[in-house]
Amino acid sequence: MKKRARTEKSKYKHKSTGDYCTCAAYVAEMLCANNAQHQNKGSLPYKFWNIKPWDWTFKKQVILARKFIKKYSEEALVKAVSSPEFSRTFSLNSPRAEAIVRKYHEIIKAQAAKEEQVLDVIECQTETS
Repeated sequence: MKKRARTEKSKYKHKSTGDYCTCAAYVAEMLCANNAQHQNKGSLPYKFWNIKPWDWTFKKQVILARKFIKKYSEEALVKAVSSPEFSRTFSLNSPRAEAIVRKYHEIIKAQAAKEEQVLDVIECQTETS
């Protein structure tokens, strides 16, 4: 079977298969893995998204992840789900999830603004020299 190639859309890797996937699938897999660990079910089987009970859970998380990506950004969602604050959150449907993702989105926006300011200062210094 041929592995999926890396593209601009599929730049993340599934931990269970090693294939490239979208950000939404990557985040959904992370959440399912956290949920399995919390339920003491061990690690997820190969291509777990085709096996009950994980199939519907995975699909639901992918749908929610896509909504978050449209509203915020891929980077904010991945950082939020990878953060320690998300360790006890097992679904993007959780009331806490959006607040955490929004926080990381604001952090990323602030860092980008700060970097832009630094670049403006550097450009001004080069023009005057």
